[in-house]
Amino acid sequence: MARNTKSLILQLLILLFLPKTLFGQLSEGLDLTKLSKLNDYIEKQVKAEKLAGAEFLIARNNKIVMHSSRGFSNLETKKKLDKNSIYFIQSMTKPIISVAIMQLYERGLIDFDDEVSKYIPEVARLKVALDWSKGINSPTEEIRRPITIGQLLSHTSGLSHGLLKNKLDLDIGKLIYGVNHPFFTDYSLHQTVESRAKALLSAPLMFQPGTNWCYSAGGDLLAVIIEKITKQTVFSYLKENIFNPLGMYDTSYNVDREAIERVMLLHNTNNNKKIVISKNQPPRRGTSLYGGTHGLYSTALDYLKFCHMIMNGGKLNGKRVLKKKTVDLLKINQVGSIYSRKNQGFSYGFAIEYDSSFKVEEKTQSLYWGGYFNTRFFIDLKKNIVAIWMTQKLPNLSYEGYHQILKKKVYSAITDIE
Repeated sequence: MARNTKSLILQLLILLFLPKTLFGQLSEGLDLTKLSKLNDYIEKQVKAEKLAGAEFLIARNNKIVMHSSRGFSNLETKKKLDKNSIYFIQSMTKPIISVAIMQLYERGLIDFDDEVSKYIPEVARLKVALDWSKGINSPTEEIRRPITIGQLLSHTSGLSHGLLKNKLDLDIGKLIYGVNHPFFTDYSLHQTVESRAKALLSAPLMFQPGTNWCYSAGGDLLAVIIEKITKQTVFSYLKENIFNPLGMYDTSYNVDREAIERVMLLHNTNNNKKIVISKNQPPRRGTSLYGGTHGLYSTALDYLKFCHMIMNGGKLNGKRVLKKKTVDLLKINQVGSIYSRKNQGFSYGFAIEYDSSFKVEEKTQSLYWGGYFNTRFFIDLKKNIVAIWMTQKLPNLSYEGYHQILKKKVYSAITDIE
């Protein structure tokens, strides 16, 4: 009996001095042991040659709960991927552009019902394709209603992005990204956002404005509108009105020379389904194309500041970027039931996930989006969680890929579920 007692005491002492993380150390109601499984996942993906590396950042109640990185920023040199590396965030540019447009709306300079042709006359000449299989040479019909700024924000304008597989969209992709799209992007094809927007407008629309949802490059038209109204370049406007107030000093269309080594290179899977460095790297410096659809470089910490501003009703660290009532507009579905994903909608620049516990009335729980190189984020407005995933990988896995991994690991770590 004495021996058993001593053994029990010894076991208790060992348990007492073991790291608390083994027992689910908590921070802001999140189990750190469960969150750390994201590290395990990344390491397994790197070992299996499916991922070069990735960084993630989880925050709750405006506090960082876990920020970590694993793997490599350059698979050939085995350069370690450090926290707060710099990433080409592609379409995570769009929510930022949307916020800029919301600022112009607040100031009474635009309205969501404004016809886009008021700012970009070429839009008035657009027609609608009747046969996608004939590409940009499809027979067309007249548009029945003008395209509005609100439709550009909600992706219901009839414009496309060149990312689908039908002939019309493939042709549009070549106009925007170059003749070798979708296998190679010609980053030198357009020198300005206005040039790329005009290329998009040289093709017919996919459908009548306001009748369907299609992910589009309409953000470039929004960028042109910003430039025409403010008489500034898009970057100058964003820097003055969003980046500097929020302290997003690593977010730009051109990476500072001293920060070049912090950029994670783009990797892609080869014919053997192994990850390798891509031969088609986006330019890190020297661009004059300040795009509205994509184009920004950023970091996990910078994007966290942007997300926290949204979560906090337009304000961060005493600096107000948007009014609360304007942020509330970002939480409202603008597309009815035409958004394709179940229990979701789309607002002015963000996808919406509804709280499934509300069976009748739609209640927004999260805002989210991602970038073509598999960067992702979501803002859970109900649980006060921001989650950001950063990597640089093709092909794009969309909403069903790393976004779901991130969600699953984060939500499984919540310990204070009501």
